[in-house]
Amino acid sequence: MNGEREIDGGDGFGIRGLAAVDVLKGCLEELNVPVRIYVPGYPITDAVPALGEGAWMAINEKVALEVALGSSASGRRSIVLVKHLGVNLLSDPLAIAPSHTIGAGLVVLAGEDVGPRGSQAEMDVRNYGPLCEVPVLEPASPFLLGSALREAYALSEAIRSPAIVRTTFEFGYEARSSPPTGADDFAFSEDRGNDGGSAAMGGAENLPAPMSIDRQEDLPGSSGISAFRPGRGLAAFDRSIWEMTAKGRHQRHRTEALPAMMAASSGSSLNFLREGEGELGIIASGRPARIALDLKMGLSTLVVGFSHPLPWETIRGFVRGHDRILVVEEPAPFIEGRLQICEEIFGKLTGHLPWGRMEAKDLARAIEVMASGEGPGSAPKPERFDDRLASKNVCNDCPFRPVYEAVRDLSVPVAGDAGCSIRAIRDPPAVDVVYGLGSSVAVASGFGEKGVALIGDYALAHSGLLGLIDSIVHDRDVLVVLLNNGVAAMTGGQSVPDISPMLEAIGHPRTIDLPADGALIERVLSEEMKRPGVSLLVARGVCPRFGRPRFAEGRTRHLPGP
Repeated sequence: MNGEREIDGGDGFGIRGLAAVDVLKGCLEELNVPVRIYVPGYPITDAVPALGEGAWMAINEKVALEVALGSSASGRRSIVLVKHLGVNLLSDPLAIAPSHTIGAGLVVLAGEDVGPRGSQAEMDVRNYGPLCEVPVLEPASPFLLGSALREAYALSEAIRSPAIVRTTFEFGYEARSSPPTGADDFAFSEDRGNDGGSAAMGGAENLPAPMSIDRQEDLPGSSGISAFRPGRGLAAFDRSIWEMTAKGRHQRHRTEALPAMMAASSGSSLNFLREGEGELGIIASGRPARIALDLKMGLSTLVVGFSHPLPWETIRGFVRGHDRILVVEEPAPFIEGRLQICEEIFGKLTGHLPWGRMEAKDLARAIEVMASGEGPGSAPKPERFDDRLASKNVCNDCPFRPVYEAVRDLSVPVAGDAGCSIRAIRDPPAVDVVYGLGSSVAVASGFGEKGVALIGDYALAHSGLLGLIDSIVHDRDVLVVLLNNGVAAMTGGQSVPDISPMLEAIGHPRTIDLPADGALIERVLSEEMKRPGVSLLVARGVCPRFGRPRFAEGRTRHLPGP
């Protein structure tokens, strides 16, 4: 795969090996994926360098997937990189795509921020598998990312549906010192295929050896679906689908694609077993699988890398061979919840493991508690900012800080956004509520009195414009303060489209350059609060982290600084 490099493994020691970003880059080249689209956000931003120069940043996740669908329909493979919360926005076209079919393979690579460190909320992407009826693959290590992508593209083209590849590891920061030499080592090489899978499965009863989809002539159970092997040639959109009604298209997907998905899950090389001893067995997925295997406690461990549909025959065989099962996953009990029909299933729902991010000590304690026969004990207290060594507030040298302070002094309800304004929850305490990216305008328009929406220029372009248009159409009372620095500062300083002409056309904004005198900012805010209906104030400043953007000249009413 492409290049080895020194990587900080997170424990302070530099190790040599392949990072996930290197695996991704090599796979996209190997699989000939020309259309590469991303929407930045932690932790997926770290993977963007793997996309190369031809990649481009979409304005939001829904648009990204729609462009990818068009590329797929024209016979070009595509990939869409988003963070976990971005899957919410693209779920609309995602839910429709399977029954409408696609052309060339389409993969959504979703990076989850478990125990969120750079997100406003935690979410389990695996739930979109059964909801949208699409396959979800989950490589447990960077070394297995390549296998996951190969299987995802093969299956996507076989069933003519997008596929999700979910990751909970961090791109660029996790790697192993060298490819493994035996089945006892967790970090399997990427191309272990049938041979490596058979060794790993070790002849356990009722556990079939994994198959390699990219070596198959046909997917079992895929009657009526064209077989696929990488390099065979890519198909464009099949217009014969429009001979069917909406009901017929769903029937086709469920009778043809779903059985193929089940067959692919059962034979996936992402599922493997490390045999051990004892009545307790562990079923693990994602990053926690590495934790479970690294503990080397001698317990049988089944790693499930195909999250939807689950490899039920494999799981049933494993469950039958043990008296008790501990399900190790994060952030939510996705697998555990589906096994509750079985007896003696333990995990998050039983209180033995914490919800959210899991550490080695959590698993060690759960095994110790189960061995002793004691109860799981009380749940941990919710984490507070004071529990952390540091928290991110508005930067002291931020030119927008006087705006936050002036808004705070208005003593009106304030909706922030999932950009830099989210930091104004604590210091300065200017923001009352924060929901999703681009949500603040619509939220503030719902206040019972005229309040303030603080929104960045990227958030407004991402999805906030819809809320602004709705507020204008319905003549809502709201003051929209646009924090315009020309960059997406929270995700790495990417350039933001200049939407000044649109604002001038629909909102007649008032503009002020920062830094500006505090008294001037207060006066302008006070004047705009007294105006009925929608008021739009554009505060333009330079982010000290990313430099001066290029602002387009407009016809706005300009208020110069001192």
